[in-house]
Amino acid sequence: MDNVRLRWIGLEVYTFHSDIEHAMFASNHVTLWMINEGEGVAVVDGQQLPIVPGSSIMILPGTVIEWVHQPRQIVHAYKLEFEANWEEEATEHPLIMIANRLVSVQPVAELMELLEQMVELKKTNIGLARFKREILLQEAIYQFALKACANQPATTKEAVLRTITHMEANYQRNWKVGDLAAMASVSLRQYSHIFRQITGTSPMDYLHGVRMDQAKRLLRSSSGDMLSVAKQVGFKDEFYFSRRFKQQEGVSPSAYMKKSEPRVIGLLFTSHLLALGITPIGVPDYHVFRNEYIRPYLPEMEPFAWGPCDLEQIRTMKPDLILGYEHMTTGEYEQFSAIAEVVRIPWQSQDVYQQLDSVGAVVNKRMKSIEWMEQHRIKVDHTKECLRSVIGLQETYAALVIEDTGFRVAGNRNMGHVLHRSLRLTPHPLVQQFINDYNGYNVFSNKLPFEELPYYDADRLFIMVNGQNPNAEAAFQRLCRSEIWNSLKAVRNKNLHTVSYDKWWMYTPLAVDGQLDEMVRLLEHNSSVR
Repeated sequence: MDNVRLRWIGLEVYTFHSDIEHAMFASNHVTLWMINEGEGVAVVDGQQLPIVPGSSIMILPGTVIEWVHQPRQIVHAYKLEFEANWEEEATEHPLIMIANRLVSVQPVAELMELLEQMVELKKTNIGLARFKREILLQEAIYQFALKACANQPATTKEAVLRTITHMEANYQRNWKVGDLAAMASVSLRQYSHIFRQITGTSPMDYLHGVRMDQAKRLLRSSSGDMLSVAKQVGFKDEFYFSRRFKQQEGVSPSAYMKKSEPRVIGLLFTSHLLALGITPIGVPDYHVFRNEYIRPYLPEMEPFAWGPCDLEQIRTMKPDLILGYEHMTTGEYEQFSAIAEVVRIPWQSQDVYQQLDSVGAVVNKRMKSIEWMEQHRIKVDHTKECLRSVIGLQETYAALVIEDTGFRVAGNRNMGHVLHRSLRLTPHPLVQQFINDYNGYNVFSNKLPFEELPYYDADRLFIMVNGQNPNAEAAFQRLCRSEIWNSLKAVRNKNLHTVSYDKWWMYTPLAVDGQLDEMVRLLEHNSSVR
């Protein structure tokens, strides 16, 4: 690789959902895939490669890779594309020795940190930032090549450790101790001795433990098909699986399934779980203070500090499952994973309805999600009918958040979701432009000075004062006395509606459902400035 020159092409982050059975990719460039979460199978040149968190594959140009996802899995992956140029006399691709095969990158933190830095710089056109991105690319490929070229373990113990990692990633296989010993290049007796020193148990008992941990996860989200669960964790016979499960857990698989709902913490998805009929055991404390829609459920949930997150308090709650989010850092993911199983749910790349469906898939409440959506659509239609005589078909709207020294424009998420997506009100042209420019992050615009309010002179205004800004309310009172404010046609025509921060700032199923009721109340009474 001495004379290889690498050049950045692009970096994308993918979240593959369990209801997408296959995802196929091909590229004219070299592509490095890095799996951060989830399990499945990658098919490269007809070879099936089992993937787990930390799995990485470098694909040469023209090679097709197909991702086959496991049931109830969400795979989170980075796809880094780059060019690799070399001296013309070379007859084959210089990366061929490390490409098109599975490489386990453990620990994953160092490579993930490089990829996350590149995500922040992926659209940059600035000289120094672009130069830094190229350096990060070189370092990422170097880290991958180090792992790929490490063909021989340094010690016998390391060789056994590698077989353990391989066994954990492929627990469904019919493993024999002799096969594992051969992989480690040691005798059967030596392998069993070293294995017991490392784990405190025999290879087969350890394998059964891994399978039972996976079985418990599947049973918590299973439809009751015991044979299917048994096969997924490597047992051909459901009766033998049931006997081994009871030996380890003290109860039969069917009795385990009938136990109470899994102990879940939703992080950003408290409301989604409640909408599906699951009460989380814990809830971030900011939900307690500024979320009107979950207050009735608070006696059944224990608040925990969120900023910063109190991991020890969460640990004492003993959750079975933690719902993470797609933009959590590698460090955050690893910290939560040390407490319980963590499944990332897309947040920024999905709207609230898609989020609910994703949560329902993970906790085996997909039908409940469908039922909730059907009821919600009925409420949307009813709300439209109630408002038909109040809102003119040609009226434009703008939803604004008042800060201490300016305002922000809401798009079609958060407080803008019900207005734009549910009720299909007509946005002011500048609001529509902002919605069109949504990039997954800009839920609200940057802060604009109050002097620019006339540019957003819509027929109808929805105003929310930022409840987290201690000076926003006073600023709004001053604004209401200003000439700029009173010149707005929505103010003059008494088509101004102030909405509660506690009811409109959250972007959750319970919130968008409750906001429909609020819309009827606001518009039927045709509220005006305080």
